[in-house]
Amino acid sequence: MYGVVKRFIADFKPDVAYLVGDFAECEALSPHLKGQYSEATHLAELEVLDKELTFLENNCGKIVWFEGNHCDWVNQYEAKNPATRGLLGYEKQLRLKERGIEWVPRKRKKLYKVGKLHMFHGMYVNEYHAKKHLMKLGCSVVYGHTHVSQVHTNNQVMQRTHKAYGLGCLCNKKASYLKDLEGSWNHEFAVLYVATNGEFNLYPIDIINNRFYFNGKSYK
Repeated sequence: MYGVVKRFIADFKPDVAYLVGDFAECEALSPHLKGQYSEATHLAELEVLDKELTFLENNCGKIVWFEGNHCDWVNQYEAKNPATRGLLGYEKQLRLKERGIEWVPRKRKKLYKVGKLHMFHGMYVNEYHAKKHLMKLGCSVVYGHTHVSQVHTNNQVMQRTHKAYGLGCLCNKKASYLKDLEGSWNHEFAVLYVATNGEFNLYPIDIINNRFYFNGKSYK
C-alpha cells in the first residue's frame, strides 16, 4: 500500500514527511512472539527501512519520525537482554542524526507542534478514540496508532474549535501476528498545509483498491 503513496510523494515533493505511525514493524523483536519462531529478522527490516528513508530523503525536504509502540519493542527487547543495550535502536542503526532525520521519542513529555496542530503517535485504541484524544488533550491533534481513521470535533460555543484526526495506516492487513485473521483497518495518509500564522488544513486521504485522488489527479 505504501507504493501508491510513494508515487504521490515523488510527484508532490513535500517539504516535510511526518511519520506519525509505526514506520517500523519490528516483528523480529516483538514481545508477542513469546518464544515462537519468526522468519523476520531485525537486520532485514533495517535494510528495508534504510531504503525507504533514502527514498524520502530524495523526495522530501525533511523527515520527522515519531517513535511508536512497535518501534518501542526495541527498547523492551534491550531491557530484557542487557548485552544488546544501545546496539539495536533505529537511531543508531540507521544513523538518523547524521542524516538529519528528526527522531521524536515516544516518552517525549510535550506534544510535537506544527503551527496550531499537535502531533504524536497516539495512546487510545477504543471505539471512539478520536473523541477520547480530543477530550484528554484539549487541542487539535493528529495521530496514528489505531490503524483506523476517525475524526472528532468539539462543539462548544465559548471555546475555540479543535479537531482530533486519527489516521489509518499503510501496513499489510494480513500481518503475521494476526495469524489467520485480517486487520479491520483502513489505508490512509494525510496532506497538511500550515500558514505562517499557524492556521492549518489537514486532508486525510483514503486509499481504496490501491487508488486515491488528489488535486484532480488519480494515483494507483
